[in-house]
Amino acid sequence: MSAPTNHWKLGAFVVGTVLLGLTVAVAVTAQSLQLVTVGYTSYFDEAVTGLEVGSPVTFRGVKIGNVSTIEVAPDRRHVEIGYTLGASVLRRLGLAGTGRGKETRIVVPPDLRVQIASTGLSGTKYLQIDFFPADGPPPPALPFPVPANHIPATPSTMKNLEDAVVRAVDQIPGLAQELASVVVRINAILEDVDRRELPAKAVATLDNANRLAATLQEKLEQFPVAELSRSMEATLARVDRVLERLDGKDGVLASAQRSSDALGDVAGPRLAANLEETGRDLREAAVAVRQLAEVLQRDPDMLIKGRAKVRP
Repeated sequence: MSAPTNHWKLGAFVVGTVLLGLTVAVAVTAQSLQLVTVGYTSYFDEAVTGLEVGSPVTFRGVKIGNVSTIEVAPDRRHVEIGYTLGASVLRRLGLAGTGRGKETRIVVPPDLRVQIASTGLSGTKYLQIDFFPADGPPPPALPFPVPANHIPATPSTMKNLEDAVVRAVDQIPGLAQELASVVVRINAILEDVDRRELPAKAVATLDNANRLAATLQEKLEQFPVAELSRSMEATLARVDRVLERLDGKDGVLASAQRSSDALGDVAGPRLAANLEETGRDLREAAVAVRQLAEVLQRDPDMLIKGRAKVRP
């Protein structure tokens, strides 16, 4: 048989558990009451759907407070959001500037802003305090006085995206008008082309060019290239023999040189110099003619086809 239940022990256990719970609750409440917070305000020119009282306020991912109030601003355009920041957290992060306790003031550099952000796919909205590029657009001037504890707001990423889409949509009519003007100009050009019958003229020009090319091809085929080549070879042979007579050991130039030397001995240095210069010119001419003969001998058709293009 089981032992009888001890009601005194059960009652003592229940009473002890209740007292322990009350002690923990009192300790937590006391600690929360000792938490000193500082209130700040920001004004947003956009919808704050999804942001609620109690939503966290973070500084680069570190929670430093909570949203306390969400109201419409005095100009009925902006949304006034109040939030409380823990003084001890601000001091630990190095954001606390002057004052103690509830009089703590955070340091607000020129590039410090508040922005509405969302977490992941859930879309839970919260406020983030962070530094933004100083060269960005300055915060707009508000048409009403702001409190001392105020941090300027910057549009959220979704707001910037919406504004970019709106600007793009606003530009569509202008782009459509420019496109229509371009189409009108293209139509005018095509009409002018048709009016001048440029396609037909172009076709006729191509036909004439084709007939001219065919005629030239026919004439070139009828040209006696072989006979001309044989004639050129015979001519080059005769030129070569003449050059040998001019530039040989017993040729005209050698004879002229010997005559020049003899006359130089008889007539003096001036006449010898003139004859020497004349002989040199004749020799250079003979060399040039020989080079031309060699080129024509290698390519007899050069006089007809012209000099071949030298490839680099």
